[in-house]
Amino acid sequence: MTALQPKYDRKDIGSSAVRIPLGSMPDTLDMAVDPYASTKTARQTFLKGFQAWPQKGGPFPAVIILHEWWGLNAHFQALTYRLAQHGYVALAVDQYSRTGGGVTSDAEIAAQFMSQVKPSDLMQDLNAACEYLNFQEYVKKNRFAVLGFCMGGSHALHYACFRRQLRAAVAFYGKVPRETLASLYCPVLYHQAEHDDWVTQEEVDYLADALTARKVICELRKYPGTSHAFFNDTRPEVYNADAAAEAWARTLAFLDTYILADHPGVRPLPDSQRVR
Repeated sequence: MTALQPKYDRKDIGSSAVRIPLGSMPDTLDMAVDPYASTKTARQTFLKGFQAWPQKGGPFPAVIILHEWWGLNAHFQALTYRLAQHGYVALAVDQYSRTGGGVTSDAEIAAQFMSQVKPSDLMQDLNAACEYLNFQEYVKKNRFAVLGFCMGGSHALHYACFRRQLRAAVAFYGKVPRETLASLYCPVLYHQAEHDDWVTQEEVDYLADALTARKVICELRKYPGTSHAFFNDTRPEVYNADAAAEAWARTLAFLDTYILADHPGVRPLPDSQRVR
């Protein structure tokens, strides 16, 4: 699949770290009339993240990025720029915010980080991220998709079940949340490694069969010769440049199709296109 050229130069992309209060969003009118608002110390937990967006034009649709178990590292911050250059507001959420955040390259520590994530809390945190985006003038209201990798791919599918307003969900080799699939209605693109010791073929087949039976758009792409985490270019032992480029081009095309549509709707994908 031909790679899509960036719509914006890197110099036209703004970026910032974000801290989103977990709870009700602040009322801008109250803050405007409260002379002490800027000096008050927050006593609540914050969701941390990193965002990038085009500074010309807009407003733009938004994509929430969910990282692998390693944490919100430089690889995922770089992905926000890539999405922003394509014409999206990209927000990479730190899924470890409630436990203090953290980035590691040690699998044992990463497993500990991942074990501390409570899915029910994370779903609420991602809703807070969406509400934060809805407050930004450069964001198209409720034009959101979610994009996740590995652990984040699992959470992306779970969140697509949890938030009905999502326009699309893209998961790279994430585990399938069988218990909540009945409430998933948005179009799904799933990228599968041929050799994956974390996600089984049976899980992926279940995802395809369950969604197709309900006429929910489900596009599966399997990449020959790849291993789990083949998209991550900071891990040379598993990175596959050709597969990563193809998967990225398909991801952008999929997002363009469904996040920009006025009425995405649901329709079954022909069997000939379901798995490649």
